[in-house]
Parts: sequence; C-alpha cells; structure tokens
Amino acid sequence: MGRPKKENIVKTEEEIKREDKLRELEHEVIRQVVIARKSQKLSQRVVGERAGIIRETVAKIENNLNSPQINTLIRLLEPIGYTLGVVPLEKPEEEKETVKNA
Repeated sequence: MGRPKKENIVKTEEEIKREDKLRELEHEVIRQVVIARKSQKLSQRVVGERAGIIRETVAKIENNLNSPQINTLIRLLEPIGYTLGVVPLEKPEEEKETVKNA
C-alpha cells in the first residue's frame, strides 16, 4: 500500500479552522451538560446509574477525555431532564450584510 501522499497529510488552514470550531462546539455542548447536571444537584454517579453508564465514563466525557456518541449523550441528558436539539447556525456578519443589500 505504501505511505500516504503528502497532500493527504497536510491540512489546509480552512480544514484546521473547521476542526477547531467543531472541537469548540463539542466542548461547549459538554459544558452545558455539566451545568445542567449540577443545576439538578445530581452527581456523576447518580446520572451514570440512571443512564446506564459507569461514573468513570461520565467523568471522562465531562472532562473532554472521551468524545461521546450521540446515543450516549442522549442517555446522559435524559436523567437530568434534557435532550438534544437541532438549531440553525448563525450566519457570519458579512453574509448577513450581503442578504440585507440584495
């Protein structure tokens, strides 16, 4: 098979920015999960038990050491009275201006 071509290894600045943005979004989602859990005064152990997930896994997710699959995230949210939702993206300011001027 051989080594991958260099162009397959080097990421463009746009790809790096996109990955950074996705990582930031994931961290923000997890931060909101932690806030929701704490607002309900529930421990990681209790949420884990109710979700069928061991406490260590809950801790790893909350500390961004483990990236949860969507079904795991949904299971974590249910015991604290939350679920996932889909919301529209904010358009960059320059796109908003273009639409206004059209």
